[in-house]
Amino acid sequence: MRRLGTGVLVALAMAAQPPADASAAGREGVHGFADLHLHITADMRAGGRVIHGRAFHPRGIARALGGDARTHGADGSLDVTGNLLRTGLPFGGHDIHGWPSFTGWPTHDTNTHQQVYFTWLERAWRSGLRLVVAQTVEDEPICRIVPRRAYPCDETRAIARQIRRLRGLEEHVDAQSGGRGRGWFRLVYDPAQARRVISRGKLAVVIGAESSNPFGCDARLGVPRCGRADVKRGIARLHRLGVRSLFLAHWVDNALAGAALEGGVKGTFINVFNRFQTGRYFETARCPRPGQGEEVRTLSDAELDVLADLYPAAAPLADEGMPSYPPGRLCNRRGLTALGGYAVRRLMDRHMLIEADHLSERARDSVLTIAARKRYPLVSSHTDTGGTWTPAQLRRLHAIGGIAAARLDVAPALARTVLRLERFRQRRERLGVALGTDVGGFSSLPAPRADAARSPLRYPFRSAGYTFGRQHTGTRVFDLNTDGVAHYGLVADLLADMRQRGRGRAVRSLFRSAEAYLQVWRRVG
Repeated sequence: MRRLGTGVLVALAMAAQPPADASAAGREGVHGFADLHLHITADMRAGGRVIHGRAFHPRGIARALGGDARTHGADGSLDVTGNLLRTGLPFGGHDIHGWPSFTGWPTHDTNTHQQVYFTWLERAWRSGLRLVVAQTVEDEPICRIVPRRAYPCDETRAIARQIRRLRGLEEHVDAQSGGRGRGWFRLVYDPAQARRVISRGKLAVVIGAESSNPFGCDARLGVPRCGRADVKRGIARLHRLGVRSLFLAHWVDNALAGAALEGGVKGTFINVFNRFQTGRYFETARCPRPGQGEEVRTLSDAELDVLADLYPAAAPLADEGMPSYPPGRLCNRRGLTALGGYAVRRLMDRHMLIEADHLSERARDSVLTIAARKRYPLVSSHTDTGGTWTPAQLRRLHAIGGIAAARLDVAPALARTVLRLERFRQRRERLGVALGTDVGGFSSLPAPRADAARSPLRYPFRSAGYTFGRQHTGTRVFDLNTDGVAHYGLVADLLADMRQRGRGRAVRSLFRSAEAYLQVWRRVG
């Protein structure tokens, strides 16, 4: 068991037997935890030459997790985006060695390497993961601004490509598990199908779409470049492709809504992307409520010149400079547009799950109001990423039967977040809080716990009826105590650390979250 999921022979040997307690379902429904925000196909975003490594490859792990020099250069110096997100500086390099030694990556703080290889996902499933929302993702402005790409930047086509990759992964797992339909990775398209999959001890995978210009509905200088007919056709097309959960906005403003500002270096470059895509930098105003918004940092002329050298498509922006913003927390002035309101109602007519993260504070309030009138549940799949949720908004979310998810953190902090979000549930609810890991979403994962050397996670540990030792891939042994959550398989270790730190109540809440999501999905009709 200590090499769980590291090779074909292990997968074949174990595929016939579901995890021991995976089918446990009684009056409280299915048992297991859900991750509502996972980017399995992250390597295909930003034109496909920014994040290195694939979740699977038909020719094996060496092709999937080797060859980083092709993407980031022999010394990692071509990983400009990764350098910016990790250190704030575009310069530097990294050890490029993945398979088989993994001396260079994956690491907990990488933003530009694959962290959801399918055997790592399998380990999480073995430990109790029962439902994930596989968020397909593309943002046209970052795709257009990077100098090297493998794919065109049209967001709808990018989503379709990534869905084909997800179906290829399902077929790949089936082939390793004895034939069609026998694998543990199952794409699902309605809540009843998802419940059947989970009850059989398998992983239910919902397809989501997170993009900056859904249906091609961008706006230039405030003028929308789509209409109601485009929205109607776009929703119908995504539904036919298998998408069941959708963001109205992601990083930049579009014809439907304003996007939430983000902080730090990432937020600064998102503002540049907004100018690149829409013709305008973010227009800000005072936030509707205390605690909302972000400090808006800008780039100096010298920094813009460096950016233009690295990303030539951004050169015209360097000539004009960035606007100045007043100090203090600010919010996006733009809210939900009339066309955005129409899109919300059409998504409801299609019984699709609507994601409320990444909307500007004003847009989110408007969507919550529309949803409250119809008693239509909304989803916050990585709560407080892309706009802080106030207590009042979380109460409104739960009042209409929606669901919020906890972002990853070290064990004690994650437990606190889960218990905090639990407090917003309605009294009649006895269901759990989901995870929203955002792995693959240009976000770092938890580092080793500060006191791990003194009080480490003890191996082996048990979860969902299985015993787990340290995770092995190739010649590398991963240990939560020294590596943190270096890849998705170590989510199992993180939850075990919560148990060993005496946070059992929070873990029990997580293990009720697959059922919670199914009930939200059922309520949308």
